[in-house]
Amino acid sequence: MKSDKKIKIGTLCGAIFVIISYLVFRTDLPKIPNIFLYNLVIIISLQALGFYRGLFFLGGSVFLTVLASLAMNFNYIWNVPVFLTTFLIVKDRIKKLEYFSHIIEGRVEEIRENTNLLANEYKRHQREAFFLEKKEQRYRSLKDVTSILSSTLSLDRVTELILDNALEVVGRTESLLLFLVDTKKQELNLAASRIKENSDKVKAKKGDLLDEWVFKQRQRLLVEDIKKDFRFSEEKIGGYPRPFRSVIACPLMEEKKVVGIVRLEHSSPHNYKLEDLRLLDILCDLGAASLQNARLYKQTLDLAITDGLTGLYLRRYFLDRLREELARSLRGDLACSFVMIDIDDFKNYNDKYGHTAGDIVLRTISKVLTRFAQSGIVGRYGGEEFSILLPETPKKKARRIADDIRSAVREEAIELRRVETHVTVSIGVSSFPEDSKVQDDLIQKADERLYMAKRQGKDRVAAS
Repeated sequence: MKSDKKIKIGTLCGAIFVIISYLVFRTDLPKIPNIFLYNLVIIISLQALGFYRGLFFLGGSVFLTVLASLAMNFNYIWNVPVFLTTFLIVKDRIKKLEYFSHIIEGRVEEIRENTNLLANEYKRHQREAFFLEKKEQRYRSLKDVTSILSSTLSLDRVTELILDNALEVVGRTESLLLFLVDTKKQELNLAASRIKENSDKVKAKKGDLLDEWVFKQRQRLLVEDIKKDFRFSEEKIGGYPRPFRSVIACPLMEEKKVVGIVRLEHSSPHNYKLEDLRLLDILCDLGAASLQNARLYKQTLDLAITDGLTGLYLRRYFLDRLREELARSLRGDLACSFVMIDIDDFKNYNDKYGHTAGDIVLRTISKVLTRFAQSGIVGRYGGEEFSILLPETPKKKARRIADDIRSAVREEAIELRRVETHVTVSIGVSSFPEDSKVQDDLIQKADERLYMAKRQGKDRVAAS
């Protein structure tokens, strides 16, 4: 494109040269201006055409000048040395200009390259600063998590906080699950979950192959793409209950024992990075300590309100719950029943088999009561007496439950000193508001009916 432009300019200058030559040779214009104008046009043509084209043009110009001078009695012959001198000066200047132009262009190109490198470096630093700021924000969130978790002693609240903060710190998650370990069965049970809107619900209440791997290996896990991970391929286990591609999971550890697992899922592959797994691991360490504190606190409360032998509520706590339930029943105009249970001839078992045998009988009956009164509150009222609070239960239904308990206790085989034996119970039932609206009266009526059952031959239920 530049070469074509120069040729056009050279052609234009050549045309101007012909016209000026004609004017110079055909008119009586002053010599000196014509000479300078003549040379000026040649110089411009030389500059436009370049050095080698200029040489050709120069030769033609000198030849024409000589011819013109011969035709006009050598009036313009002295223009040749003037032109040659001018040409040599211009040629030297042009070569210097071309040399410096080449240096300047090289320098400009170098500066342009340096500018691009600096711009790229600046953008890279900007990205790094952004990620560092984001990382700082995430770690700052962990600091807040520490203070919140350390001040929480409710087990349910701790599990909720672990999930909420995992979602906030890690982010980019569609399904978030928290499993707790059943220490007796050594299996994982789903304790809490967070599911993104329009995602598949969590139906399975037990951990799958990934959770079992974390549980057994006691290590954190990053799966970038479940379809390409040979350890957990869908073909290997026959598919997963929810469609996901990337997973991170970390164990909740207490004294080198896994007590739970936190797991995050996403339907896109390569959604999680090592940094996400590292943050989740730190959060799980904090969560495990809080879980331990909450469990110890719960155990302390249980020791204060439950009987160490049977695991049932103590009398004082039971009466507090009875008071609350009667108030609720009164406000809502609901029925409520109270059941008193006493072991028949319990003293004979202690005398015959010893107090250790008596403890076995108490524990066995406690299990039966708990099994048949799942919707109620069971307490050890004192000695060999038990009590059951049945909310929203009228007397007819309460009597049926009491009779089922009586039959189950009689059929329960108890081995005492390698001898299989059976025990029986007598039961008294009273109901609110049918029998009384006052707590003490309700207890007294149930107690009276209990002893009525004993007087009538034991192993029976009295409800009126």
